[in-house]
Amino acid sequence: MMEKADLSAQLYYILDNYKAAIVSLTNCLSDFPESKYREEIMFKLLKAKYMLAVNSIQSKQTERFQDAVDEYYSFIAEFPNSESKKEADEIYDESSRFIKVPENELTNN
Repeated sequence: MMEKADLSAQLYYILDNYKAAIVSLTNCLSDFPESKYREEIMFKLLKAKYMLAVNSIQSKQTERFQDAVDEYYSFIAEFPNSESKKEADEIYDESSRFIKVPENELTNN
């Protein structure tokens, strides 16, 4: 059952349906908290939240980048030595940089 849920989430992600991927991945973590794939699922969730923010309309981006930052903290707290740490750090840096830019600067560009 876990594999089926994970495959659904992967399909949503591949199809760039990040909202559905986020729901599916969150459900996987909730339904299978002790999964051997937990690290991979949490990283995919971080990436999906980041990609949703990147592809969002401007009025929703700040909130969604903040969601990605929050997810980063959850991921790093649980897996500080992950093989995906470098990519997670890059997602965090990009998300944080976006959040720190004053909104009036974004509208002027």
